[in-house]
Amino acid sequence: MNGKGSYVGPNLSEIGTVRGAGALERSLIDPTAGLMPINRPVRAVKKDGTVINGRRVNEDTYSVQLMDTQGRLVSLMKADLREYTISTKASMPSYKNELNPTELADVMAYLLALKGL
Repeated sequence: MNGKGSYVGPNLSEIGTVRGAGALERSLIDPTAGLMPINRPVRAVKKDGTVINGRRVNEDTYSVQLMDTQGRLVSLMKADLREYTISTKASMPSYKNELNPTELADVMAYLLALKGL
């Protein structure tokens, strides 16, 4: 958020502007159900065995750009990969059994208040 934190997940700085309460609640309870394709975790293995985990920033027929887990932009040619996997499961855990209804409401209120700078 606001230039701070991990790049593993999406930027939440303006999440209250782009998502409603229902969508945020679904994301907290079942993160995989509302996972947008651009935010799916990606695993790329180069021909030399180097593994890169992250999320897609851009992709075309011949290349893919990832934001790796350290926040670095990595550009890869698909011809140089021996494996390229886009997960259908969110890396974020479910908070269904972690938050009581009051805590869930507090987290949602906070996220809904995030409207950017």
